[in-house]
Amino acid sequence: MSGSSGVRGARRGGVAWGRRLSALGLAAVAVMGMAVPPAGATPPVGAVPSAQAEPSAAALDRVDAYAEEQRARTRVPGMALAVVKGGDVVHRRAWGEDGNGDPVTRRTPFLVGSLSKPITATAVMHLAEADRLRLDAPVRRYLPWFEPSGPEARRMTVRHLLNQTSGMTERDGLTRADRFDNAPGGVERVARSLAQVRTVTPPGARHAYSNANYMLLGAVVERVTRRPFGPWLRDAVLRPLGMDGAIVNARDAERRGLAPGHRYFFGRTTPFEAPFDASGVPYGYVGADIDDLAAFAAAQLGGGGPAARAVVSPDGLRELHEGTVKAGTSHRYGLGWRDDSFDDLGERVVWHGGATPGFHGTVALAPGRDLAVVVQHNAYNPLRDEQLNSTAFGALRILLGGRPEPAPADPMLATLLTVVTGTALALALALTWSVFRLVRPGSRKSRARRRGWVIARGVCAAAGLLLLAFAAVYVLPRQVTGVDLAQILLFVPDAGRTLVAVAVLACALAVARGAHTVRALRPLTRTAPSPGAAPAGPPAARTTAAPPDRRGASHPSAPGRPSGPPSA
Repeated sequence: MSGSSGVRGARRGGVAWGRRLSALGLAAVAVMGMAVPPAGATPPVGAVPSAQAEPSAAALDRVDAYAEEQRARTRVPGMALAVVKGGDVVHRRAWGEDGNGDPVTRRTPFLVGSLSKPITATAVMHLAEADRLRLDAPVRRYLPWFEPSGPEARRMTVRHLLNQTSGMTERDGLTRADRFDNAPGGVERVARSLAQVRTVTPPGARHAYSNANYMLLGAVVERVTRRPFGPWLRDAVLRPLGMDGAIVNARDAERRGLAPGHRYFFGRTTPFEAPFDASGVPYGYVGADIDDLAAFAAAQLGGGGPAARAVVSPDGLRELHEGTVKAGTSHRYGLGWRDDSFDDLGERVVWHGGATPGFHGTVALAPGRDLAVVVQHNAYNPLRDEQLNSTAFGALRILLGGRPEPAPADPMLATLLTVVTGTALALALALTWSVFRLVRPGSRKSRARRRGWVIARGVCAAAGLLLLAFAAVYVLPRQVTGVDLAQILLFVPDAGRTLVAVAVLACALAVARGAHTVRALRPLTRTAPSPGAAPAGPPAARTTAAPPDRRGASHPSAPGRPSGPPSA
């Protein structure tokens, strides 16, 4: 973090593809920098509280005021916040309404997105401390059907999955995520889709955030426990931690009344109700209310009751939190957690964030102060990731005696939508004009044109438009963002639908241009002389009619009268 609360990569599949989405159609636009003040330019306010002191009422009031400002800034319909000190929740608030229009309360469930990863990592550590699996054992020991290819791929261990250094890519996870598969065996099905995956780096060589790692961990847990992942997680980890309202399957979601989340559509939030995804629980689809996540944060600080402390030992918690591999420019990744710091405050921060379509959440721990902040939002867009994360980080900075540093909205989002929408409007206007010219052609004098030029111009126009359509729905999403159009439609519906509109309009305009070409060739086909044809003769001479006779007949064409010289 380097003194700033602008945090990256907190999405359930990483925010990288959302940032790359900003580059669609913007090759000619210079990359714009974030105007975030340097860490050293923001001095702490007031005395830094001691590690044992609970947050003051004044500090909690400032946290609430900042959270409300952030909610208005990000246009989130509903939000919940909790502050944890040691094993106790010392403050909680809820604002706004859920996707059904009901008030958000402390018992309103949200989907937690990639916060499922530290939960899964805690579950794996629980099994490791019980000697039911070994972190440094090869993945194939537990999943014999897993046969990856790539540099030293079979050397991949459980630890490599936990710290995301397996060699699998972000795309490997994103293209298999969000299946909304609630049938029995879904966790293993999604994991088996990786059976023949090809890695790009040797295990342990490089951190690459990917849902694929935690998909496989879910299958490992099922193999070791011989139980479906969700029910085992609830019984062995979530309930002992005090997360009694946690959601791990579609039945839980219905029982808890999980309301729709919200997606952003041209700056406005709209409700979005997607099915629950039981196959995605290990990496992104745990559901929880603010009390559940606060209990999880308390357990990560070593708090909670005896049952919570029995899930993972203090040594196990330290191993989970300790960053061992470099991730990005400002922090290191541990086992399901990001190990970071507020440099200007001299405070270590262990955190993770996550999102699903419609929901976002962040848990931020200050282990040296026995302090944590938990924030949940019921709206999400990958390009607003830093803005949403900065709610939790700003609140934590206030409690640590500093000032919040709210992240600005990603400036490329507005530019992206402007460029793509402008392209769609230009195509719509061109299509309207082309159809108008087909229906009501102008009275132009025909001009002699070469057939080859007419055909070439029409083919080039149609080919260029079809290429634009292909680029909009396939090339740009896959090559620029690293995901398919389906993922863009799911998470960034305004950009996704506009790209679809560009493709449809480009195809329609290509058809219209083809029709113009065919029509332009018709006069050429009718008037062009055939090879070897005789040249046309001179125009016929004009005939002057003879004056009529007394019977009104004209010479020489009167019927019944022979042709000849007139009589004297």
